[in-house]
Amino acid sequence: MNIAIITSSHFHYDDRIYYHMANSLSENGHKVEIISSLSEMNVDAAISIQSFDGNSLSKNKKIAVFIERLTLFNPQIIICSEPLTVLAAHKYSKKNNTKIIYDITEWYPSKKNLVNYHPSIKWFHFLKFSAYNLHSYSISDGFIFGEYYKSKIPKLLFPKKPYEYTSYYPDLRFFKENKPQITDHILRLSYSGKISIEKGFVNFINVVKELSEQNPNLNIYIKTIGWYDEKDDKICKDLIYNLNKNIKFIFHKTKKLADYIDLISDTDIFMDLRNNDFENTHCLPIKLFYYIALERPVIFSDLKAIRKEIDLNQFGYLVNPTDSKKIADIILNYHNHKNHYYQHCSKAHQLYKTNYNWQKIEPEFLKFMNQMAQQ
Repeated sequence: MNIAIITSSHFHYDDRIYYHMANSLSENGHKVEIISSLSEMNVDAAISIQSFDGNSLSKNKKIAVFIERLTLFNPQIIICSEPLTVLAAHKYSKKNNTKIIYDITEWYPSKKNLVNYHPSIKWFHFLKFSAYNLHSYSISDGFIFGEYYKSKIPKLLFPKKPYEYTSYYPDLRFFKENKPQITDHILRLSYSGKISIEKGFVNFINVVKELSEQNPNLNIYIKTIGWYDEKDDKICKDLIYNLNKNIKFIFHKTKKLADYIDLISDTDIFMDLRNNDFENTHCLPIKLFYYIALERPVIFSDLKAIRKEIDLNQFGYLVNPTDSKKIADIILNYHNHKNHYYQHCSKAHQLYKTNYNWQKIEPEFLKFMNQMAQQ
């Protein structure tokens, strides 16, 4: 069976698209092609990549190019990651017997879709984009949901459409044994993703400053993998510049999955302190499951989506992201009480191996894809 995965907001080597869905489908005998409109890339391999640089194209032109690529590949199923790609797949399917699956992992419209609009007209664009998304639900043949809260509206409006939950659990093959080795007087941290206020970078820095003040002899090394948000660029850079000498940052550009995992594997404790607003609290952070797989304790903002998915207290803490003193106390307690630290490391490893890995959910994903093909 030919299966295309098309996206207008993710690169072709996206973790979920390439390393999990496409890889699983290919290994199980399907011919898979990924088409992304973010950059030019043509690869003829077990997983074909026929992407194009659509950054300067209008929406209608992007849709036309997606249809051109789909016509050459002739898929029986198209997995779409965004409303624009659903519309492209629908236009293609009018002349072909093709099933459309909408893989819903993000809110639409989200804050990033509305950020450039003046506050006085944001509601208008919110309603316009919402209608566009509802139309995408209506013309899809089925849904894949990455998490619970993002499934509520589609399931409510279209209760008869088939669906499957396929979460963000990572593949067991990407992780080797990663024994914790926490060291006196040294703390290794990391920060991944967009460096911005909304994603919690200021909260992260405040915790680091609190740690330094409580324990001036602690050398803190921070690997940062990501990019600066343009509007917060100066604020975030100034925060780093004014830190104490015992806090050292090492910066890296965004990495492919295997390189990213290798880079952060020596982190002692993982933190994600994104602001706890309405959108964030209903979003399940993908990185959480990679941190669990790396056998380390985690400290996350107290988000509803996390509470719905997992009992994080078994191997970490849910916190108020602005309470830097309490978070610093948690980290120092880990550092000063090694038994507690290693217990949480062990529990994270156990949960990853038994529950939160791709091999656990892959059979249901493949079964759903076969059912969609037979409808």
